[in-house]
Amino acid sequence: MNSNGVLYSFMALLLAVSLFAIVDSLNEQRSMLRSNNAFTYSFNSADSKFANVYSGFAILDKEPAARLIEQRNLPFAYYLDYNSLTITQQLPLKQSVWNNYFDLLNAYSIFLRDGNYSVFHEGFDFNVSVPKNSIWGGSASDMNFALSPQCLRYSLSSSLDRAGFVPSSACAFDSSKISKYSASVFPAKPSLEDYNSITYNISGLANPANPAFEFHFSDINCPKCAISSNKDIVGFFDPSASNWISVSCIGASCASKDINIYFGNALYAVHSGNRVDINFGASFSNFADAFYFEDLNIVMQASDFNILMSNN
Repeated sequence: MNSNGVLYSFMALLLAVSLFAIVDSLNEQRSMLRSNNAFTYSFNSADSKFANVYSGFAILDKEPAARLIEQRNLPFAYYLDYNSLTITQQLPLKQSVWNNYFDLLNAYSIFLRDGNYSVFHEGFDFNVSVPKNSIWGGSASDMNFALSPQCLRYSLSSSLDRAGFVPSSACAFDSSKISKYSASVFPAKPSLEDYNSITYNISGLANPANPAFEFHFSDINCPKCAISSNKDIVGFFDPSASNWISVSCIGASCASKDINIYFGNALYAVHSGNRVDINFGASFSNFADAFYFEDLNIVMQASDFNILMSNN
């Protein structure tokens, strides 16, 4: 074979090798694209599934119709506006209401882990952690709901006689964002209470540089109540101070137990007597994004694509 023939054969070999390399590279790119597309689809699917599960379990709805349905299972009623939250709470809380809410939480967590639930057929595994009361083998001392981004927690105690707003330990509460706190007390109908006194200590009550504050006591269902003053207190308050209002009965024959309301950065009530309804109101200068159950951890995993999602 002459030199030209050898050269042409060598060039043909180089061309064939180059073509094979190009084809192999294209196949590799197609494989990576298919893999990336599969991962993107799985990630989007996982993200959507997690959002649906978490919002359905933890987020409390703003819309009136949905809110009415959710309140059937909650130990309180609520109204969430664009920058304010109002809670109607019965104190002391009934033990059955406390137990029922823990039953709901733990039953739903079992439901999510159930292998017959549809999400498992889509390649997703759920691990749900919720607080347990004594009936479920736990020792939960309270239940907590959070208002975001205000970093304010609505908390109920297992003692059943205490509830209200407290700054969350999960983030930094900014008292300068408080526009107004309010509290209203309504003895249950018919009420046999014999309250005759309301006393208070409120720092900065006349200082408009402070956030606003309102307190109201309604005796419309309380024929034996004999309160002559301080049923309506309107003014301002210093969030850095220890402010309080006490509804009581003074006298040897009194039967009613005190209703004590404390506020500063927090706003909560303590009462262990006959049941009363208390409305707590908190308004802020910034927008309220969400009100949600705080004592919840959901972990979702898609093992095939190494996808792990959690609300914490």
